Amino acid sequence: MKRRIFLRAAAASGLALYSTRLWAVPGDTKLLVLMLRGAYDGLSLLVPHASPLYYERRPHIAIARPDPADPRSAIFLNADWALHPAVESTAHTFYRNRQLAFVPFSGSADTSRSHFQAQDLMELGRDPAGGLDYQSGWMSRLVSLVSGASGLGGIAFTNNLPLVFKGSVNIPNLNVKGKVARPAEGRQSELLESLYEGQKLQAVVQEGMETRRDAATELDKEMSDSARGAEHAGEFEKSARSIGRLMRERKGYSIGFADLGGWDTHVNQGASEGHLANNLARLGEGLTAFADTMGPMWDRTVVLVMSEFGRTFKENGSQGTDHGHGNTLWVLGGGVRGGKVAGRQAALNDNNLYQNRDLPVLNDYRAVTGSIIRRLYGLNTPQLQTVFPGVANADIELI
Repeated sequence: MKRRIFLRAAAASGLALYSTRLWAVPGDTKLLVLMLRGAYDGLSLLVPHASPLYYERRPHIAIARPDPADPRSAIFLNADWALHPAVESTAHTFYRNRQLAFVPFSGSADTSRSHFQAQDLMELGRDPAGGLDYQSGWMSRLVSLVSGASGLGGIAFTNNLPLVFKGSVNIPNLNVKGKVARPAEGRQSELLESLYEGQKLQAVVQEGMETRRDAATELDKEMSDSARGAEHAGEFEKSARSIGRLMRERKGYSIGFADLGGWDTHVNQGASEGHLANNLARLGEGLTAFADTMGPMWDRTVVLVMSEFGRTFKENGSQGTDHGHGNTLWVLGGGVRGGKVAGRQAALNDNNLYQNRDLPVLNDYRAVTGSIIRRLYGLNTPQLQTVFPGVANADIELI
């Protein structure tokens, strides 16, 4: 049996995830926000397969157009969009069960392309034009509004209390992460140097290899710094089960935050296989593990997956991508009205790219998130403005 046929059969059988849609009262809900630190490439996850420009600008890393006979090709979603094959058995199952929606062209007002500035702005949840308060994150403001007699509370599954939970409310942080071993340098470098040993070009080759190592070290440091201590996606499945158990069993851990690093793919990003594909696969497995651990509570849970910005529409000379602007936000959960690509969209051509290099931001992440929490917790307009000051009302009707 072909792999895709098997997966489709599994989704239709008892292997499928919970799909009941019994939405809870505001006092009995779970919200998990997952930040992908380092700026993941949403254009590899949600593939604009109808755009010739996508394939022109990404000759080495574009995901192949949907082809049922090719397991390395993108998975067809609609006339415009397809999904990376690495998440076929995970995110695509959520999508087929109408428990996952994607919102492309999402992001914040930040245009600095600085990991740290963009992450700060996203966690603060404010319009930079209105001034930033680094002692007040948007999830802290949300907890302060909905806790009270309900007993709901927040929890950060991070090494240190993140900026998103800074504020007047006491929020615990609990590290549920494992350690990841650093991979050894490839054997190819050693073989190349030995090939030229004793030859006229030995010094030139050694100097070139040293330069390459120095550059790789700098890029590795940037990836590590941009992660801000977040665990690598490779360990997420184990952590996700721990997060699920804690959120399922404790009402005080109803509003959670977690983060994953390793998404800064400047070099050798890969296409259907490679570094990014591996990260996406582990991310999907972790989210599936979390949903499975939540059990029946999954029907009253919403997970938001976001990243500080997207990556360039065009691949760079190292077959990677650089810092961009708009990206794809995920909304998933047992009660989500999924199975669709939502929000404002635009044709992907030269005229619509931001600065002729990035996806534009057409869907403010605050407006998307605001529409979710408004329905989850029954917030009125003044309360929503407390969480996201100055945000425009928007309702993309995903729950």
